Amino acid sequence: MSQAVSGREGISKSSGGLPVPRAEIEKTIEPIIRKCLRELSDYTKNEVSDEAFDFYTQGIFRPDVRRVSLIISLAQSLLGADASGEGLEVGSGHGYLLFPMALFLPQVRWSAVDHPSRTYERLDAFAATFRQYNCQFAALDIIREPLPFPDSHFLILTFSEVLEHLPVERLNFVLSELARVIRPGGLLIASSPNQASLENRLRLLRGKSILAMPESANGVFGHIRLYTPSEMESAMSRLGFSLARCVLESNNSGYRGTSPKSWRRRIHRLYERLEERFAILRRVGDSWCMAFRKNAAKEA
Repeated sequence: MSQAVSGREGISKSSGGLPVPRAEIEKTIEPIIRKCLRELSDYTKNEVSDEAFDFYTQGIFRPDVRRVSLIISLAQSLLGADASGEGLEVGSGHGYLLFPMALFLPQVRWSAVDHPSRTYERLDAFAATFRQYNCQFAALDIIREPLPFPDSHFLILTFSEVLEHLPVERLNFVLSELARVIRPGGLLIASSPNQASLENRLRLLRGKSILAMPESANGVFGHIRLYTPSEMESAMSRLGFSLARCVLESNNSGYRGTSPKSWRRRIHRLYERLEERFAILRRVGDSWCMAFRKNAAKEA
């Protein structure tokens, strides 16, 4: 990571402990996300030149930049930029979210878990980046193994773009484990594609499925089941959480079309701009991000 974006100090201090504006967050985190993909994925310098990497990834980071900036904004607004304690990301992947969270919440001690089949977990660059951001990592199959942390341990837990990959029969086990390790008053921030999005409704009207047939590679599944915000709120309520904030957005234009100038990408970008202006369209946004607080335990 470059020196300009790799430090754990300075982000919250420069803002006087106040939340950083989302636009500023986005400018800071895009180089981090780009670097993560370049160093920890199949786009290695031995296989793909810098020029080819820049060409093939043009525009594709926007959805992740928007998602990560939203989660950081929610965390800072609900906890404060100077929050301190233990943090956990479940399903850390290439570190798109984990390392920016460590940067913008520098007084939180971050840990992460991800599936042990990820080949990049064995790269020297993977371990070096975790050291750089002072984060801890554990390889874990969350659908079969309990989280290796004590009860009520974490101030904040992020669970982004993981829910839709879980076998339905293991959903309660996974969510119960998340609930177990969060302390009362702590925060769970989750995001996932919205089952009730406008795009999914249109696909169903055309007789098409909103999901591909599920496949598993080394125990890691594609999208198995999508959920609506109301379903997630109901599930977390049963586990003792209250909804603190829910935001729906469409920002998946980076995944549409073959180039930034393709007609499909342009149409999706136009819709995203319309959604920003007309709140009613956000009700059927492509993805949701929800923040839940764990309720205090009731006295016997």
